[in-house]
Amino acid sequence: MPKDQKGVIHLALPLVLLLIAAAVALIYFGVIQNPLKNLRIGSSVPKVDLKKEYKNPFDKETQYVNPFETYKNPFVTNI
Repeated sequence: MPKDQKGVIHLALPLVLLLIAAAVALIYFGVIQNPLKNLRIGSSVPKVDLKKEYKNPFDKETQYVNPFETYKNPFVTNI
């Protein structure tokens, strides 16, 4: 391509950046609403039930016992 012929493709990146900056400025100054503000994935907000009952981790009845355990702890006295 000869040097005297210039294309317009070199203007594409600054033009795209200018459009993005203009959109951000319009959202920042409140001219347009943020389209991502009310975007929710799913139909409702998930609800997590919290346990209100606390079990003592040192209580013998609440501890897990592995039935396949081959190693026996000498400090555990299961008689």
